[in-house]
Amino acid sequence: MNQQAFTVMSDLYNRIFHRQVSTPEILVDYVVFNRILASLPKDYKLPDTVVSNP
Repeated sequence: MNQQAFTVMSDLYNRIFHRQVSTPEILVDYVVFNRILASLPKDYKLPDTVVSNP
């Protein structure tokens, strides 16, 4: 059975980023992002730096 994802505005998850930029046009899977949030330490912040391969 193919279930459709329940998507929400990505702004709901801005608290995990150092720079909180509003991007209401980006939708994310609610269930997936809540699982991610549940697995992160309480005060975890994602860096806003560009990551590149050496």
